[in-house]
Amino acid sequence: MKIISVLLNPTVDEIYEIENFHIGGTFKVKSKTIFPVGKAISFSLGIQELNPNSDFLKVIALIGKEEIPLYSNFLNSKNIAFEFVKVDGKTRSNKTINDPINITTTHVREKGFNVNKKELDNLIQCLKKNLEKGDICVFSGSIPPNSNANMYFKLIKYCKEKGVSCVLDTSGNALLEGIKAKPKIIKPNLVEISLILGEPELNKLDFNDISGACIILFDEAKQLLNDELKIILVTLGEKGALCLTKDLEIHGNCKIDKAVDTVGSGDSFLAGFISSYFLKKDVKMCFKTAIACGAANTLIPGPGMFTKKAVEEIIEKVKILEFD
Repeated sequence: MKIISVLLNPTVDEIYEIENFHIGGTFKVKSKTIFPVGKAISFSLGIQELNPNSDFLKVIALIGKEEIPLYSNFLNSKNIAFEFVKVDGKTRSNKTINDPINITTTHVREKGFNVNKKELDNLIQCLKKNLEKGDICVFSGSIPPNSNANMYFKLIKYCKEKGVSCVLDTSGNALLEGIKAKPKIIKPNLVEISLILGEPELNKLDFNDISGACIILFDEAKQLLNDELKIILVTLGEKGALCLTKDLEIHGNCKIDKAVDTVGSGDSFLAGFISSYFLKKDVKMCFKTAIACGAANTLIPGPGMFTKKAVEEIIEKVKILEFD
C-alpha cells in the first residue's frame, strides 16, 4: 500500500518577513525563504515528518520544465519519492509577506501554467504505472487555469476503477465537479462546504457558539455521506475543525498563543489525518492527530512545515467535543 499525492498546479512559494508592512510603502526584507511546493507537496512534507524514512509515499506532479531541477533537489533533500510530468510552461510563484510586528500575513497569488492534452495523457499514464489496489490517492490543490473543471472527476473515477481510495482537497468548480466522483474523504473549509451544499448562509455561522454552529453544520453536511464518501473534514481556521462520518460528529481545536505562519496548516492537518488513517488508527485518533499537525504548522515558517516532537506535545492539548 502507498500514499500517492497528486499535484496539478504547483507553486514556488516565496515567503518574506517584513516589519511594519503596509500598502504603498518601501521596505527592507528581513528574510526571504523559497519553498518549491504546492498543496500536495506541503501535504507530503507532513506525511514524511510523521513517518521518517518511510517508503510508502510518492508525489506525482505536473511541473514546468524550467523548475524541475528546483523541485527535484527539494524533494530529494526531504527524502520524498517523486515522478514529474514535464509541462511546457513556467511554474507559478506565490508571494507571502509576514509582518512579525503587526502579526499580519499578506498573500499574492499567480495563476499558473496551462496544460495541454498530451501532458494530461502523460499524467494519467504516470498514475497508471504507479497505482495499485489498496493505495490512497490524495488530490490536493487547484487545477491549472483554463483546464476543464471536471479534471479531478475524471482522475478520481480512474483511480477508483483501480481499487484506490481517493481524497479530495480543492475548491471552486473543481471541487463541485470532483465530489461527483464520490471520493472517500473530502476536506473543505467553511466556504467550500457552504458551496457544496448550496447554502451560502452557512459561511456566516458563529463558531463562538461552538455547539450551536456545529449542530447546524452537521445536520446539513450529513446528506453528503454515502457508501463511497465516508469522511468529511471541515477546517475552520482558529476555530478548529469538524469531522463527520455516519457514526461520528466531532469538533476539535487547540489554541496556539504564538502562531508564526499559518500557510499550509490545512495541508498539515490533512497529512496528520491521512497518515494515521493509512496506519489503520480509529477516526477519532486520526482527527486529533490532524488538529495537532495543523496547529504545529503555525509554529514554523513554511507550508507544511512542523516537527513530530511539536505534534506529540500539542496532541495532549487537543480538545474534542463529541455530538450525538
